[in-house]
Amino acid sequence: MKRTVIVFSIVLVAAMLLLTAAVALGQVLPRRTAPTGALTTPRSTITAPTGTAPTARQQQRAQLITEHIETIIARFNNNKDRHVAAYQAVTAKVTEIVSTMSAKGYDTSKLSADLSAWNQMIVKAGQDYAAFIAALQNAEQYAPYTSQGQFLGAIQQARAQLVVYRQDALDARHEYQTVIRPDVQALATQTPVAPSSTPTSTP
Repeated sequence: MKRTVIVFSIVLVAAMLLLTAAVALGQVLPRRTAPTGALTTPRSTITAPTGTAPTARQQQRAQLITEHIETIIARFNNNKDRHVAAYQAVTAKVTEIVSTMSAKGYDTSKLSADLSAWNQMIVKAGQDYAAFIAALQNAEQYAPYTSQGQFLGAIQQARAQLVVYRQDALDARHEYQTVIRPDVQALATQTPVAPSSTPTSTP
C-alpha cells in the first residue's frame, strides 16, 4: 500500500513538472519565434548614418522587428497566469507529499529543504524573464535605424537578459531532474518510523 501511494505520487509529480518544463522552455521562448530579427539582426542592418532617412527596405525591416517584439511581449502577457498556476499546482503537490509522508513516519527533511531551494530558483527565473520582457518594452520606445544606436543598445540589453533567463530555466530543470525527483523516489526505499504512542493508564 505504501509503495503504491509513493509510486503514484512520483508519477503524478513527474508528469506535472515535465509539463511545466515544456511550457516554460518550449512555449514561452520557442526557437522559431524567439526574437528573430529583433535579437539577432546584425548591427549594420539596424543602424543608419546619422542624419539620413531610412530606406524603404529599412522601414519594412523595422516594422518586422517591432512586430516580433510585440509578439513576444503579448505571448508573455497571455501565458504568464497559466504558467504561474501550473507552477503553483506542482509546488502544492510536492508539499502535499511532504506532509502526507511525514505524517506516516517518513523522513522528508531533505525533500522539504530541496523544494524550498527549487522554489527560489523558479522565482528567480520568473523575475529574470520579467526583466527580459521589460528590456524589450524599453526597446519599443526607440525606432530602428533612426534612434542613433539607442534601439541597438536596448536590444543588446534584452539579449543579455535572455541569456540569464535561459540559464535560470536550465538550472531549475536540472535541479528537478537531479535533486527533487530523486528525493521523491528515495521515499520508497525508506522504512517509516511509527509515531510513538503514549499508553493510556487504567484507573
